[in-house]
Amino acid sequence: GNFATQQTTPVLIDSRDEAAKDRSARAVKHVAESVAADFIFMVMEAWSLQKDKIHRRKEIVERYGSIGASPYKIDIVSLSLETRHGVWMAQASIKPKGHSKKKRTFGEVGFIHYDGAEGRFTRLLPGAGAESVALH
Repeated sequence: GNFATQQTTPVLIDSRDEAAKDRSARAVKHVAESVAADFIFMVMEAWSLQKDKIHRRKEIVERYGSIGASPYKIDIVSLSLETRHGVWMAQASIKPKGHSKKKRTFGEVGFIHYDGAEGRFTRLLPGAGAESVALH
């Protein structure tokens, strides 16, 4: 998004395989450059492990092939906000909404600043390789 123009542009993230994720990251970067974005806010559905199973992540992936194929997976929403001041991330479990079998929701989230966050969906803002400006 761009604060001056108040423009935001949604980009669909295709996560079916690694190549699709790479194409999605390039699409986000392209749109961010096109609108001279000040921020990128991403919302992605994902799987994680129950807290008591996180320390067994490697073992679980070796046994089941992925977290998503394991009986210990939980549906989560992963949120990230990238600005020139850094990257903030949050995660929350996704739960059924009321008695509905289709509607889902998640509770309040707390964002944490990640100094040095890495990955294909980080450093996508124009000039992201440059030194960030301190927020204090």
